[in-house]
Amino acid sequence: MISLGCVDGEVSDAQCSAYLKEVETLTRRPLSDIQDGADRLRLQRLAAPRAGTMSVRAVQQALRQLGFFPGGKADGICGYRTQSAIRLFQECVRAVEQQDCRPDGRFGPQTQQHLQRWLRDGLRPDWEPAVAAWAAGAATGEYADWLAWLNAVKARCEAATSPVLQKVNAFARPSDTRKPRDWDFSPRSGIHLVGVRRELMSGKFDDIFVLLIKGLVYKFQGTTDPGATSHPAGMPFLVPGQHDYHFGWHKSSYLALRPAGPGVLVVRAGADARLTPEDLDRGLEVNATINIHWGGRGLLGQVNNWSEGCQVITGSVYVDPGNRLVSCQAFAAVTPAEARDPAQTKTRGAYNMLLDLVTALGSDLGDGRVKYTLVEAADLALLPEPLRQQLARVGKEVVALAGG
Repeated sequence: MISLGCVDGEVSDAQCSAYLKEVETLTRRPLSDIQDGADRLRLQRLAAPRAGTMSVRAVQQALRQLGFFPGGKADGICGYRTQSAIRLFQECVRAVEQQDCRPDGRFGPQTQQHLQRWLRDGLRPDWEPAVAAWAAGAATGEYADWLAWLNAVKARCEAATSPVLQKVNAFARPSDTRKPRDWDFSPRSGIHLVGVRRELMSGKFDDIFVLLIKGLVYKFQGTTDPGATSHPAGMPFLVPGQHDYHFGWHKSSYLALRPAGPGVLVVRAGADARLTPEDLDRGLEVNATINIHWGGRGLLGQVNNWSEGCQVITGSVYVDPGNRLVSCQAFAAVTPAEARDPAQTKTRGAYNMLLDLVTALGSDLGDGRVKYTLVEAADLALLPEPLRQQLARVGKEVVALAGG
């Protein structure tokens, strides 16, 4: 069984040390600080593989060949990116092929059989044509429509700047929040995640997140609402617009998107947890703790204390590039304790899918940054009708899935 931390026998101690240092540099936190559990990386050298059993390096090479790990290194170390590539393949087998394969990142006999079947039969992911078109500079369809809408939002915000964005434009200190003139939605500008805030402070996981990666469009459920805070100045609301994010740790527990530098800009709400002009008059602050992270199974539950200004993605469901609703409820953890269980009977479900797309499918895209754009209800008026209908349909299907 290959799982997180497994290392082929021929990998040297120096290579292992270099890998661990690379992980700590990338995530900006010592691995010794990470909580015990399924997500803590401990390297463990494997015995020589038995006849017919694949090594870590062979698995990495196969996943690269099939397109699940295009920028991955065949270094014989099963780290976080390799785990993501394994899960991404497992999820394709489960969700697209409708085969028995749990996306837990553990490469055992069942997953090996599926991988060898793909290699033998010359199978490829169903999204490969769209990725190839994007790589050739011919992004079309829904992906192009979302980027066109985002550019329309940018043009509107530059022409008629809201009071919040006026404060952003005037903000002089360094932050990871971009001024409207610097928003970049070009087709070759990397990975985009869009948070669609449909209602301010609804208190439910009823917002939609749209991932735009390599010509593909995935949708996830979650919330952009702050759920609770102990800060005397009130709840932190992330300002609308584009922000630079990078992978790091959420509360030393699991991988999440974190501000890439000093922090993003927020507005603090007063005691009523509702933004007012008076709140804005107090100005903006740089906040390095506004992460994009997992939030349980979600669906119609209350946000409660899941978020202190963070953008939260739940584990129950996602929508694939074919606009099919994919349920992960059978194995989606509800509590952090379930997700940390080393036995991995439960996972973070749909949130892992987003993580795996970014870290494995996007493994050849530069420095790994994600441009996160928060949009609000006023921006939805600019949506083309087909995209508006899709968002409405996703909302209804999620409600139906929850039995609401």
